[in-house]
Amino acid sequence: MTAEQPVPSRKSLRAFWLMGLLLVALVVVVCLLPARNLPGTGINDKVEHAFAFLVMALWFAGLAAKRDFVYLLLALVALGGGIEIAQGLMGLGRTADTLDLLADSVGATAGIALALTPLGRWVDVLERHVLQRLRRRPA
Repeated sequence: MTAEQPVPSRKSLRAFWLMGLLLVALVVVVCLLPARNLPGTGINDKVEHAFAFLVMALWFAGLAAKRDFVYLLLALVALGGGIEIAQGLMGLGRTADTLDLLADSVGATAGIALALTPLGRWVDVLERHVLQRLRRRPA
């Protein structure tokens, strides 16, 4: 980071991590709800899987060091695998699908790849804009 870019505060980083964990919880719940309880989106199921895992990968990659990206990718693939196993065991109208796991893996890989672009600095950009607004606010 340059001197012009503020380092994200620990408090905001904790908040971003918490929001990310809530995102993961939301994805898991949606993936495990019986299909009949979900609204139709008109989007292919595999695209939904890939998009959800892309968003999670990009989110957490913005918080993690680049050296940890491979572990993030492995964790997301494991999450996708765990979801598919749970779907297969639930007996609530969901089935395990290796193509869903493939879509999860493709999405997570795409998210990590995007994190290597300027999009990966979303935390710094957001923090900078939030700090600027707070500084302009009268005390």
